[in-house]
Amino acid sequence: MRDTVLIYLSLAVSLMALAISIIGLRYIVRTASPGTVYVDEQTQSAKGGNRWAQFNLWNAYQNAAHNVGKNQAKADQWLNQFVQGIYVVRFEPANGFHPRNAADYLNSIRNHTPQAHSADNGPGIASFFRTRKQGDKLVASFLSEQPDELQRCIESNPDLRFTSAEAINAQLFIEYEKSPQETL
Repeated sequence: MRDTVLIYLSLAVSLMALAISIIGLRYIVRTASPGTVYVDEQTQSAKGGNRWAQFNLWNAYQNAAHNVGKNQAKADQWLNQFVQGIYVVRFEPANGFHPRNAADYLNSIRNHTPQAHSADNGPGIASFFRTRKQGDKLVASFLSEQPDELQRCIESNPDLRFTSAEAINAQLFIEYEKSPQETL
């Protein structure tokens, strides 16, 4: 009888400890900082193949965004993953097309090659559009995971002429990302 009482008492104490642990875990989960929650969500998405999540993590650690503390080592890690397989694809106006600003280019691209756009889970065919003055004309570029497809899009657009595609690294990405849209 005494052994049975001790077994039940031990079981009751164990159940109480388990309940307290569960309550404590729920409290910790609910009180996690917004930055921690953001990093956890983006990390899971990045591990699932979402390239935008890699970019978001780089941005958060690089710029202390989304309540995430600045951490250069983690920023570098995520940026190096993000830029793998990314190309800068450059092009210029052709056949009398004289864009004066980014909107002129984008309108032509939308009209002739609407498939040239970013993907839901990464840069896709065309992301990070930039324009730059070169002499008396405005040249343009996109970052792309599919440079051959973007080249086909550009070559099918009578207003554009493909000029180059080159792989981009982390440093080139940072310079590109910071570059302003230029106009004539």
